Amino acid sequence: MNFGVIPETFLERVALWRRLVPIPILDLLFGPLKARIIMAGVRLGVFEALRDQSRTAAELADALRLDRVAIELLLRALTQVQYLEERKARYGLSPLARRAMVAGAPTELTGYARWNETQWRILEQLETLARTGRGADFHETSRDQQAWGHYQRAMLEVARFDAATLVRLTPIPAGATRLIDLAGGHGLLGAAICRRHPPMRTTVIDLPQALEHSRALAREAGHSDLVDHREGDLLNDPLEESDVALLANILHHFCPTQVTALLGRVRAVLRPGGTVAIWELEAPRSGSRADHGDLVALFFRLTSTSGAYHGTQYARWLAAAGFSAVRVLRPRNSPGRVLVVARAGASDSRRPRGRLFGLRLPFIR
Repeated sequence: MNFGVIPETFLERVALWRRLVPIPILDLLFGPLKARIIMAGVRLGVFEALRDQSRTAAELADALRLDRVAIELLLRALTQVQYLEERKARYGLSPLARRAMVAGAPTELTGYARWNETQWRILEQLETLARTGRGADFHETSRDQQAWGHYQRAMLEVARFDAATLVRLTPIPAGATRLIDLAGGHGLLGAAICRRHPPMRTTVIDLPQALEHSRALAREAGHSDLVDHREGDLLNDPLEESDVALLANILHHFCPTQVTALLGRVRAVLRPGGTVAIWELEAPRSGSRADHGDLVALFFRLTSTSGAYHGTQYARWLAAAGFSAVRVLRPRNSPGRVLVVARAGASDSRRPRGRLFGLRLPFIR
C-alpha cells in the first residue's frame, strides 16, 4: 500500500505521464494539509455538528462560533478530500466520515485524530533522530495526561480492526483460564480472546499513565467484566502464571536485548503447552526492496528509539527463549501485520484449541 498523487481527469493523467506535475510540491503541501484539516474537523466539532443534519457554512459557523469565511474554506477542503459532501451549498458527512469521524461510529477514529496532534509534534524531531540516533520516546518523556488519554483511546480504536483476526488465529490451550495482556492498555484484544474461550480472564499489565485511562475505556467498550488491570514494568516486575501471553503492538518499543529478555520472562511464567502471541506491524526483511514497512520502521525508531522487526526475527527470539512450534502468520486481511505464535513446551494433555500448530491455512501467506 502506498500514498501519492492521484489524477482525477484525463488531462491530469497525461500531465503526470509527461512529468509536468511538480510531485514534491504536492507531497510537501497537500500531504500535511490533508492530515491537518481532518484533525481540525474533529477538534472544532465540525463532524459532530453535521452528524444529524446538513448545514450551510454560515449555519455551522454560528453554531460552533467560528469565522464564516474560514469555516467555508475548511468545509470545501474537507469535501475535496471526501470527508464531507456538498449539495446546494449545504454540507453533510460523507460515508467515510460517518463510518469513522463521529463518536460511536462503527470504525470510530476520533481518538486517533486527537492523538495525531501529539504524533505531529513528534514528527518534528525527525532530523534530531537522523543526527543523533535518539528518538522521542513518548512513553518515557510525556507527563501530559490529556495526551495519554488520547493515546489510549486511539489504541482502542485501532485494536477494533485487529480483534477478530487475533481471536481467529491465536491458539488457546484446552482448559485455559488466564491470559496476560502485556502493555494491553484498554484490554480489548485480550478480552476478545477470553470471550471466545470461557472461563478465561485477562490481566493487563501496563504503565500507570496508561491505566489512568484504560479502566474507563474498558468499561465504556463493554469488556471490563473480563479484564483486570495491574500497574507494572514489563522488564522488571513479576509476571503472573498464565496459559496465554499476548504481546500486541508493544515489542517495537524495545531494543533486541530487551525483547529477548522479556520473551524469556514470558516463557518462565507460561504453563506447559501455553501460547505466546506476538502481533505487530512488520518491518521489511533486511536487504529486501523498500516498501511501506520501511515507513513503519522509521516511525517506530522516531517514537521509541527502537523500531519494527521482521517476523523471522521474532521467530528466532522465541526459539532462543525456549518456545516450540513457532509459526509466522501474515493474514491477508491485515496487510503489513504479522502474527507470530509459539508454544511453551509440548504437552499432549494441553493441546491448543485451534487450527494453527502444525497446519498451514489457505488464507495465510
